[in-house]
Amino acid sequence: MSAPHWLQRLLAYHGISYQEHLHLPVFSASHLAHVEHITGRRVAKVVLLSARNHPIMVVLPAVARVDLDRVRAVLGEPDLRLATEAEIAGWFKGCEPGSVPPFHLRSDVRILMDRELAHLGEIVLPSGSPETSIAVRFRDWYRAVRPGVGRFATSSADESKIATEAPVLVVEDERETNQLLCQLLQREGVVCEGVEEGGKALASAVRSRPSAILLDLMLPDMSGLEMVQRLRREGSLKRIPWIVLTALDDAASRERVRELGADAYLTKPLQPQMLVAEVRELLADARG
Repeated sequence: MSAPHWLQRLLAYHGISYQEHLHLPVFSASHLAHVEHITGRRVAKVVLLSARNHPIMVVLPAVARVDLDRVRAVLGEPDLRLATEAEIAGWFKGCEPGSVPPFHLRSDVRILMDRELAHLGEIVLPSGSPETSIAVRFRDWYRAVRPGVGRFATSSADESKIATEAPVLVVEDERETNQLLCQLLQREGVVCEGVEEGGKALASAVRSRPSAILLDLMLPDMSGLEMVQRLRREGSLKRIPWIVLTALDDAASRERVRELGADAYLTKPLQPQMLVAEVRELLADARG
């Protein structure tokens, strides 16, 4: 599968060179960054808003969360809100949900860009399909789109004040490692709950409905993958994002984890900065 013909024609019209990337279906910017193995700051997240039934695109780094109050103030649109899936489908026919590329696809669309997206290299954009994305030079995209530029994402200071309504569940059987992981995330303003067994983790997930799960694959009472399979049978809990933390780094383990839909696969010994970045991307994408 390649980028849609209408997008290829649009890129050719603007003289934009691009590379097509084929991958597993993705439905969020943070997941796209994961499958592309790049930082979320190089992946564009398109948040679609509705103002008096007209579309507004806010383009942010995948790690950022849109500041709706700021956008309302800049545009003078007090009734601005997130667009519904039905509105998006009606506005952008031929684009799958979550895959609308940030271009002037309609004469009435307004495009805003958070200034943190600007850099000298390439950015990765959705291309209308969950299975494809495109990489273009930022300056080429900017020249073609000429978005309004400003601060449209919550600042890191604002983010640090936001406590997630539900905790991140850390499932790790080594008590010291579990405590260290929780302390690391708590310093970043993330509420955590640590458990050391799969059975307790399942009970905790049913009770607290965590915002994300950090999961060791080797637990004393069941494997981490078995825990995920049992969690998926709980209906409303099956969409909880999860990150694997493991000492296993073989192809079979990675393939099985990929098949079950993990959002990231991190091997031990862990790099704290990478772990924090992955968790913040998951939570920011859910909030945005």
